[in-house]
Amino acid sequence: MMLWAAAAITGASDGKDSTGQPSSAVADIEKPDVVLPELKYEFDPVVDGTQVTHDFAIKNTGDGPLAITQVKTG
Repeated sequence: MMLWAAAAITGASDGKDSTGQPSSAVADIEKPDVVLPELKYEFDPVVDGTQVTHDFAIKNTGDGPLAITQVKTG
């Protein structure tokens, strides 16, 4: 059982089936493709303690779902 699993993983990783032909399962994988028109935003000076917000547009132009799992400020 373990050998079959290893062979299946190897076959899937190169995108070809056991005959060397492109695997339809690999070709059909849907992937997200994120587009961020604005990568950063710098706020104007504000009084200390003032809450400021900015919305970033995020667009998924791919076929698969896009999961945003981590956001950092900096």
